Amino acid sequence: MNSVNIHAIPVSCQIGDLKVVTAHSTQPHSETILQSDVPFSIQVSLAFVGTNAIALLALTPAIQVDFYAKPLQAGATADLGMITMTTAPPQMAYTPILHLDTPDASGLITAAVYRLGALVRIGAVEQPALLCGVIEELIVQIC
Repeated sequence: MNSVNIHAIPVSCQIGDLKVVTAHSTQPHSETILQSDVPFSIQVSLAFVGTNAIALLALTPAIQVDFYAKPLQAGATADLGMITMTTAPPQMAYTPILHLDTPDASGLITAAVYRLGALVRIGAVEQPALLCGVIEELIVQIC
């Protein structure tokens, strides 16, 4: 019996630039202190790289980003919400943004410090991901 092996060049997605922005933000960098009564947004940058990236994106896989906040003291992780978007070739870079109500309404506790994170999944919704990654680089305080 004959067989054939097919090898594909890897595709990767760079995840970075996790930011929190408020309506009162005047700087281009992320906020690190959030007022408990001011709405905010959380965003992350994604960039597909690799010679086969455009072929993957032509299949228009879904991008799912689940944002969360882990307290740096005792307490449970707060699920801030998920955003789902579809890739649109030939675009190789994406910035999913989740707009949220106030930290209080999002389950974040005043006077607490959190490590914000984003779990990124690329592929069909509710199926195993083709690409998957996590970024947890941002510390915020709630006042």
